[in-house]
Amino acid sequence: MKRTTTLTCLLLSIFCVALALITLRQANAQTTAKGKSGKEVYRGNITYIGGPRTITDFFTLTINSYTPENNIRRFTEILRNEGQGDFWDALGREKRGTIQVGSNLGLDLKAVWVTQTEEGRKISALAERWLGFGELRRGSRSVDYPFTYVELWVEEDGDVEGSLFPAARVRAKSGNTIEIENFGIYPARLTNIKQRKK
Repeated sequence: MKRTTTLTCLLLSIFCVALALITLRQANAQTTAKGKSGKEVYRGNITYIGGPRTITDFFTLTINSYTPENNIRRFTEILRNEGQGDFWDALGREKRGTIQVGSNLGLDLKAVWVTQTEEGRKISALAERWLGFGELRRGSRSVDYPFTYVELWVEEDGDVEGSLFPAARVRAKSGNTIEIENFGIYPARLTNIKQRKK
């Protein structure tokens, strides 16, 4: 009887510890999704490929907060039902951080969301793109690509790699998935990325 009681207490203890770990992990995931894990800063090199010559510079991605999940759902529904123009209007004055390339002024991040993967996290960010006067004057096809899109793959061991689409357009897919189309042939590569938190 004593052995049975001891075994029961041991099993209950293991169950409570496991439950506590699961609860903590869910709380951490929710905190990250709500942008309450503190400012995240990623710095590294950016390499533009596919043109007449390869261009390398540095970049800084600063994430102040993540877009809440219910907002992501709302934005995706607007994109699916109303199109990219209304999607752009819905983002409005959202400011979730900045993406800066070289010595250029930083672009405001309009939406930032994170997806859990087997290796870690995938961070996706949409920024407002500055449209050149020549683009607007000529009515260039690139005007239909008003976003700059950044994605980072942050692995559990701390390794980070990513891509940047200088000019991108967006479409809604099934669920809350947003499809990104690059104006160019190849996205820019983000390498030698270091992360720090404030």
